[in-house]
Amino acid sequence: MTIGANLAKNWHQVCANGESVALFFYSHLALTRPDIRALFGVDMTTQRDRFVTAFGHIVASAHDVTAIGPYLRRLGQAHADWGARPEHYPAMGASLFATLAQFLGTAWTPAVARDWHEAYQRISEVMIDGALAAEQPGLSA
Repeated sequence: MTIGANLAKNWHQVCANGESVALFFYSHLALTRPDIRALFGVDMTTQRDRFVTAFGHIVASAHDVTAIGPYLRRLGQAHADWGARPEHYPAMGASLFATLAQFLGTAWTPAVARDWHEAYQRISEVMIDGALAAEQPGLSA
């Protein structure tokens, strides 16, 4: 089984917990980085749905970052438009990992954590590249 397949399997297990997943993620983010939470509106219903949907799409394609690259760059541009900065990505990753650990329980092993950290690093790099390219005229994302 490839890393991408493992991520998809893990994400499927996590999402079996329904709305609790996004609630946990954004609660963790709000507690650890209220400055980032402030970028979102008061009503988080739509944002929570977008998070689960977008991350599901990313995880389903994690085996081929090249193919998902254009989507990730557009997502990075959109996040930049909403006020996200490159320095926010580590905190978002920390909230993601806390969420995964919470809902995977004993399945959150060191090997699983390593795969997720590696994948998140690649994903966030492409998103940040997309955001930075959008800020610099003449560069294409």
